[in-house]
Amino acid sequence: MADNSSTHALFDLWKKQLEEGTQAWARLVGQWGQAGQGQIPDPLQFWRPFMDQGIAAWTKLLTQGPATPELLGQWKQFLDQWIAAWGKVLEQAMGTEAFAQALGKYLDQWLSLQGPAKKVAEESTEATLQALGVPSRSQVVGIARQLVDLEDRIEGLEDRLGALLARMDDLFKSLEDHEAAAARRAAERVAQ
Repeated sequence: MADNSSTHALFDLWKKQLEEGTQAWARLVGQWGQAGQGQIPDPLQFWRPFMDQGIAAWTKLLTQGPATPELLGQWKQFLDQWIAAWGKVLEQAMGTEAFAQALGKYLDQWLSLQGPAKKVAEESTEATLQALGVPSRSQVVGIARQLVDLEDRIEGLEDRLGALLARMDDLFKSLEDHEAAAARRAAERVAQ
């Protein structure tokens, strides 16, 4: 089992490396922003030596014996401090005009690549569907649109046909009334 002093020494070493790395990263991002360089530094390449060394030290410590509550508490404290340090560095870096410009450039590049890629994918899908004899989305949408138009026309015809039938009923009723009136008048003349 690891003794307490070596655990603290290891933790202090890791904390010092993390603080130095955070400060170096902040300087690097600041210099990048001031110089207006086109390529953003890769944080993985920058942090890898610190992370590899620290993970190796913690792995060695944890393989020497079972994890004690003390060691796990120190690990949690380290993680909390690490997250806070990263949060501070990222907040400072993201608050700069250089970061905003870099993010804008990145989004512009991403969007300029996505447009042609989407068009190629749509054309490829269309060709595949044609080869399989399956209708494409645009064809199905076109048919659906035509069906909706046809339904609207049929409803319009039904309404007009209903109106014509109602008029015809009115005419037949008027005709029947007229014939009945004519028959009464004829009967009245004959009776006179």
